[in-house]
Amino acid sequence: MKTLDNKINLNAFVNGLKSTKGNFEQLYQEFYDYLKGFKTKEDDVILTIVLPMLNEEKTIKAILESLPYDNSIEIIVVNDHSTDNSLKEIEKVKLNRKIRVINHKLNRGYGRAIISGISQAKGEVIVTIDSDGQHSPDDIFNLVKPIFEGDADYTIGSRYKGTYFYKLPVFTRVGEVIVEKLIQLLFGPKVVNNQTGFRAFNRKVVPILNNTKYPGYAYCTEQILRVSILGFKIKECPIKVYSRQFGSSKIVLRILAGRIFSCIIYYYIQKIKFMMKRTKRISSL
Repeated sequence: MKTLDNKINLNAFVNGLKSTKGNFEQLYQEFYDYLKGFKTKEDDVILTIVLPMLNEEKTIKAILESLPYDNSIEIIVVNDHSTDNSLKEIEKVKLNRKIRVINHKLNRGYGRAIISGISQAKGEVIVTIDSDGQHSPDDIFNLVKPIFEGDADYTIGSRYKGTYFYKLPVFTRVGEVIVEKLIQLLFGPKVVNNQTGFRAFNRKVVPILNNTKYPGYAYCTEQILRVSILGFKIKECPIKVYSRQFGSSKIVLRILAGRIFSCIIYYYIQKIKFMMKRTKRISSL
């Protein structure tokens, strides 16, 4: 893990690529070639990228223009009732790529925005990535490769296995450690960066994630618990995380903490019920 305090952001990454006269096609060529190996037909959609969006007019265009895209990949933006110019910025996106936009007529929360996207995804593997400019799209390969190769069913991007370019608040790290230890103690998997929205999962996991009791940001924790209870393989993968250049986080930590602990308690009870039912079925054979 490497921590840097010079506040590098996604725009710096994009501008740096342009300044070297590079382009995203070159950057992602290895990725495109890799995906071709999993296609049975030329027009197969292998990968879906889902971006939940709420008032991200300053970042959404740069993110969409920096995503990998060929005919193996579809991009879905879920607009969770943005009130700024986010939709207009999407219309300005350059490059030849189709972007599907799902509009919520009311703000339904982060979790339900994710569900709207993954429920309509066509890809065999699905990636979720936030729209605030803190994630680097070129890390998508790191997340999906273990799934395509059968090493994981569900992957989580971790700044602690990769790099983060900002000073992390102490209370944020303390909160993550507490949640990490509770999940490990009660559910099994050790997930250090347990609140990141940069994730990937096999299509077979989608039915498990297609509803929620925690429609806000606690849905990140809820996903981990649902997947772990049913025994799917979870893996953390290295990513880069940038400082937020525009706007501020929409998370209220006090509320989020309460909902995360409520989520853990609820799903631990569900785990016990699930295990009791399984034991009963086995004993009746």
